[in-house]
Amino acid sequence: MSSSTIEINTKSDGALSQEDWSEHWSTDKQQSPAQRFFSFYRKAVFARTVCYFFDRYFPDRGVFVEAGSGTSETSFRISKNSGGRVLVATDIVHAVLKHCHPIMDDRVCGDIFNLPYADDSVDGIWNVGVMEHFTQNQIDRIMGEFYRVLKPGHRLILLIPGKDSVPQKMLRVVEKIVNARREVKNFRFHPPEISQISSMKQARELLNRNNFDCLHIDYGWRSLMAFKTLVGVKN
Repeated sequence: MSSSTIEINTKSDGALSQEDWSEHWSTDKQQSPAQRFFSFYRKAVFARTVCYFFDRYFPDRGVFVEAGSGTSETSFRISKNSGGRVLVATDIVHAVLKHCHPIMDDRVCGDIFNLPYADDSVDGIWNVGVMEHFTQNQIDRIMGEFYRVLKPGHRLILLIPGKDSVPQKMLRVVEKIVNARREVKNFRFHPPEISQISSMKQARELLNRNNFDCLHIDYGWRSLMAFKTLVGVKN
């Protein structure tokens, strides 16, 4: 499948370009001690969260797309029900797809602003730590694509950090300490998270304004207070 890309000017709106994502997922950066720890944390904590919500809200059979998959490390605990569930990793960075967890059945290089899937063709969409890197207008455009490709009555699951995320606050403190000792003060563990969830009301509004009925919002207990989990259904 072919896909187009969208250029995002980081200087004007704070969102990331394809080059930014390629740098984030580069082999050198992912081999750093910090990123190795995050890899462990994704598999130890977030993968359990994804598995729980996947089994609870997605059907036992169908085609499911992780839109903005990265390495899909948070997906490895998903039950595929003896082949009944087909998992598709989709990411704009072609190189990272080569390192996707083998739980994924297919890998598609595609842009979440223009998903390479037909209308009403996907049984479920999910991602972890993706939406917060975009502006609100861009999030609405992405949600429009999710709505387009999902089958009527089917669901999406989004894990988005909240502004009250305890782990995120701890990381910001460490970043400040590190940058205080550097001449070039641009050290950060993750790309900028410009659209974190500020309240449960905001989470519901995000779903509702994009034509999704809100089924559930988890405050963050299952992710050890790192992510809010939003579950919506295409109405």
